[in-house]
Amino acid sequence: MCTTVSPPSNTISKSYTTINNLLNDSLIEIFCRLSCKSLFTCKSVSKHWCAIISDLNFHFIYLTHQHRLLQNLQCQEKDIDQHSYILKPYNALVITSNVPSLQFGSSEKNLSLNFLGSKFNPTNEVQLRSILKCVFGCCNGLLLCGNPRRYHKCIYYVCNPLTKESIELPCAPSNCDPNGVLVGFTCDPYYHIEEDKVSIVAPKRLFRVVNIPAFSNTKTTFNVEVFSSETGKWNEHVLLCPKGFSCGFSLTSSCVAHDGVLYFTSGRKILIYNPYKNEQVASVIDHPSEFGEAYRGCVGVCCGRLQLSEFPISRSNNANIRPYSGRVWELDSHQEWQIVHEFYIPDIIGSIFDKLQAIEREHVRGSSRILAFHPYVKGTIFLEFGDHIICCNLLTQEFKASKYGGLSLGFLPITPVVLPWWPTTISSFL
Repeated sequence: MCTTVSPPSNTISKSYTTINNLLNDSLIEIFCRLSCKSLFTCKSVSKHWCAIISDLNFHFIYLTHQHRLLQNLQCQEKDIDQHSYILKPYNALVITSNVPSLQFGSSEKNLSLNFLGSKFNPTNEVQLRSILKCVFGCCNGLLLCGNPRRYHKCIYYVCNPLTKESIELPCAPSNCDPNGVLVGFTCDPYYHIEEDKVSIVAPKRLFRVVNIPAFSNTKTTFNVEVFSSETGKWNEHVLLCPKGFSCGFSLTSSCVAHDGVLYFTSGRKILIYNPYKNEQVASVIDHPSEFGEAYRGCVGVCCGRLQLSEFPISRSNNANIRPYSGRVWELDSHQEWQIVHEFYIPDIIGSIFDKLQAIEREHVRGSSRILAFHPYVKGTIFLEFGDHIICCNLLTQEFKASKYGGLSLGFLPITPVVLPWWPTTISSFL
């Protein structure tokens, strides 16, 4: 006779929870604490995880989480940035916020342009004794890179240094002659943050690359070449500029993208051009009348406002301006420049000033200048001084100094590379 023995009534049945049977809400909580690089790896674990991470609703939750963490860091007056550095051997300054999405180890070791391969090889013609101007622009985490060679048509690449995606554009119409060419790049963002609200942009986005072949005389009409991501082709236009513009190329000529508009700097003027809305008309704004040495300052965007700076290191024509003092102007809603900051660098960096000044005079031959504005910290600039890059907050008088060493930045425009919290994928433009 078979007897069945029942377990004691006080026995507790055990249930085991693993990551494979967690609810979606729990998985999302975990995923929000990972870096973007780790998330992209997690997509290959299972179809279920891939579906969650690829969902636009998760992107919204993830980006909102990063935004709140950054706000908390600001409220606690903690450092909101990781170490900023030059992406050697290129003219790019990497600026990374201190949020989980970008915590993937040392970005200085993880970021490079080597994935572009042998075609993008800056050592073909130039010895690497100085920084090379091969990064022409950065917008929403995408870089426009090129390998300019004299008397050859320049080949451009649009790439993402985080995801290692890239596309090669057709050859530009103009050759890279000794007179040079002004280059601009703008692309639609993947997400917006406005008034503390995150919004995801439509999946299909656009980008533009703009070439302006250099010319020395002031002209009211001149040629411009525009590459459109929709057509995959270059178009040539005759650009009307009623106030006139002189596109005399120099090493300090540069371009800044802001809200789809390109700001080309040449001499003491800034050309404003919107390649999305009107490809055949541009306007010009002059530098402030009291502006001095353009090659020691820069044009850039800080907290959504266009700014202009100068930093003389020797006596200027203005007796009131001391060497190693600087000024920052901001463009107001009436297209007028207003001074927002005046500073004297020895007062900020104190005891290390004499040391860096001696290095500057002996080794880098007076190339100290303002490299860039901080994109999301008000009143903050990046300054090259001696063999260091100094991040100065002009409001709090706080600073961080780091040695870049090895290569000379010269007077080439430095492109700020700001890594977004969610990568802008190349495939979204195709």
